[in-house]
Amino acid sequence: MAEVTQSASLASIAAYLKLTHECDEQQAMVEAREVMQNLVAMRQKGFITGWYFDAHGHLELLPSDAIMKRIEPIK
Repeated sequence: MAEVTQSASLASIAAYLKLTHECDEQQAMVEAREVMQNLVAMRQKGFITGWYFDAHGHLELLPSDAIMKRIEPIK
């Protein structure tokens, strides 16, 4: 797994959206809240354990062990 260089807070997600989608501060925050709600919902459902920005600035999800077992190829 890639080294975690920055956790993805609401503010960092908003900044990323503002930069990549050329939206204003208010719209970026609205969209960041939606992204954050979806990330929290996925964590609560047991799909992921967390999220972060990787060294290349991409938002990465940390899948849960239960999900990894379901998606790993059968050996």
